[in-house]
Amino acid sequence: MASLYRQIKGSVKAVIALTIMGSGYLSSVLLSSTIIRALLAYALLLPYLLKLAYKTLPTILWNAPKLVTPNTLVRDTEQYRKRADAVAQAQLEGKHRFARDEVLRTERNGKGWMANMPWQDHTGEFTVCGATVRYVHLKPSYRSVAQDVKTTHRPIVFLHGNPSWSFMWRDVFPALLERGHEVYAVDWLGHGRSDKILRPEAITIELHTRTLMQFFEHTGVEDATLVAHDWGGCVAACTMPLLPKSRCTSLLLLDSFLPPRPSETSLHNSLPYAIWAMTTEILGGCTPESAVMRFLSPNISQKDLEGYTAPYQQLPGSAKSSIYRFSHMAPVVPRIILNCMRQTWLWKLAEGLAGPSHFDNLNAQARLAVRDGEIRSFWKSSAKAQQLDLAVVFGDMDPFLKDSKDVLVRSVNPRLMANWAPYGVWLDGAGHYPTEEKPAVVGDLVARLARQRHTPAGG
Repeated sequence: MASLYRQIKGSVKAVIALTIMGSGYLSSVLLSSTIIRALLAYALLLPYLLKLAYKTLPTILWNAPKLVTPNTLVRDTEQYRKRADAVAQAQLEGKHRFARDEVLRTERNGKGWMANMPWQDHTGEFTVCGATVRYVHLKPSYRSVAQDVKTTHRPIVFLHGNPSWSFMWRDVFPALLERGHEVYAVDWLGHGRSDKILRPEAITIELHTRTLMQFFEHTGVEDATLVAHDWGGCVAACTMPLLPKSRCTSLLLLDSFLPPRPSETSLHNSLPYAIWAMTTEILGGCTPESAVMRFLSPNISQKDLEGYTAPYQQLPGSAKSSIYRFSHMAPVVPRIILNCMRQTWLWKLAEGLAGPSHFDNLNAQARLAVRDGEIRSFWKSSAKAQQLDLAVVFGDMDPFLKDSKDVLVRSVNPRLMANWAPYGVWLDGAGHYPTEEKPAVVGDLVARLARQRHTPAGG
């Protein structure tokens, strides 16, 4: 009887895995059409608006009496924005401290530690704003170094995007370790084995910037090659101007982006972002990131899919706050709204009436939009950036970010681009996660960039 039960259980699991895989392929095929994407976005619009109404209506009713003195609501908005900006700045400077109820601690060998996942014994940690950030640290074997005539090998630091964690680099590490490179991989707060921040409003781009700065200060890593995927690349691009130039001397951006501008993204590629943002708003902590991974990487095995979703198993939905926040932090709202309309008296009145905290995602977008000009100026013309080598690599089947490759290439000084890829690299047959379809190729490109030494203009 027990044997029969195991057989049935195994068969059911196999059927479920095949069904999920089939749905991943089907969604990839269907959502390759702009019309289907638009129809799905339209279908999500009503439940999205209803969810917003459900969140804001009680606050509107509570604040309605204040309309007698409307300037009170305007002041509420201005004061909230000021506090939020102050928190973001304090996080950037490392002076902020999270409240105890804002952090879900991931204790070693406790819930969320993922003892069955790789590298549990090769994990370092440091503290940012009172929360613990963890990173993978792997050293090459003596044999791999001894077989290489080089006496030094540049360390390589990996940064994941959203939704993801350092697990995504598992098939890239081995070849680099064999080449003699020391590798590190950071888990952003809210991801992997790092602590989980429970309030989305407490998560900012400034927090992640401080995290990367703190990583280099903690480890003392110098002359590193930084490899960054998706949001990890945006954080890296925003952090590089603040790092001592000796810390990182080359950067590989993998299916990543600078702070986005709506004008630079086609309708076809902006619709998935709208779908993702509305889905995470509607479902919150119940968002099935496994379904998203199936869409982004249809070929992924069930075992690897479980690896991606492992950090949130047996944790409350609020532990996914960073997935939600990343999904709403990109400044995709037209700049006329972020820079102009938000500053009008009428907008501030409406924001105060509905509750300024409900507009916090918009505030985060506005802060990143302000930094956008500074970041692009750095990568286009700063003398400090001239000391860097940059490679831009994209899967040619990425359903989200294909427009970003050309934007990146146009936005940086051509002298920074690796001489073997002046216009970036397309990886044939790879999607948004090239580490799944083409890990060996990604590893080779990382190693090639790590071997390169920048020659200053005129040098």
